[in-house]
Amino acid sequence: MAVRRGTRRIVGVLAMSVFVIVYIAVAMVIGATVMPERHPALQIIYFAVAGFAWTLPCMPIIRWMQRADPD
Repeated sequence: MAVRRGTRRIVGVLAMSVFVIVYIAVAMVIGATVMPERHPALQIIYFAVAGFAWTLPCMPIIRWMQRADPD
């Protein structure tokens, strides 16, 4: 049974929301426990990379959500 695009969007948005919330929590814990002792330049690099890194795991979900419906 094929999943319609509308259903895939709902499931995808929920999955990405849960992932991003967990990702943010983990990134904040790492930032709060490990990064204060590091050089300020390293802190900037960490937070810049952590700020964009969530997009990589979400790309397959976005592609799956955008697939055309089977006829």
